Amino acid sequence: MTITVRFVTSPEDLALCHEVRQIVFTDEQGYPADIDIDEIDSECLHWLAYDEAAKKPVGTCRLYQKTPQIGKVGRVAVVNSLRGRGIGRDLMVAVEAKMREDPAVEKIALSSQEPRQGFYLKLGYVAEGDVYLEDGQPHVYMEKSLKTAP
Repeated sequence: MTITVRFVTSPEDLALCHEVRQIVFTDEQGYPADIDIDEIDSECLHWLAYDEAAKKPVGTCRLYQKTPQIGKVGRVAVVNSLRGRGIGRDLMVAVEAKMREDPAVEKIALSSQEPRQGFYLKLGYVAEGDVYLEDGQPHVYMEKSLKTAP
């Protein structure tokens, strides 16, 4: 199995990102389909994890510029059968590398589903504040400084 992570530059790849999000967030986790592609989706940068051997998408994430100093990651998703193999980490590393290219960006923020908080803690993110409900599910706001070594 060869998984590649690529920055999305085509409508075809973006459609594959949306396919993964449908599988993970709507089909598996029960989020309403109509909230996935929101008003900022077209403004976001997107990444796609793709299984080259199977010729299918297996993961995705997106990022938008919350402020000139903060990029916010969202819609991080890896298909259930391939979780725990480093695909989510590879997606996050790709996002961080892209954000480090802009000297104005100081940190990356995200809203983690509470049960997935440990994944982000291992990547150097720090929880900020209390658990809150987002779309009916417990989440925690997290940040990572980009002014330290990767």
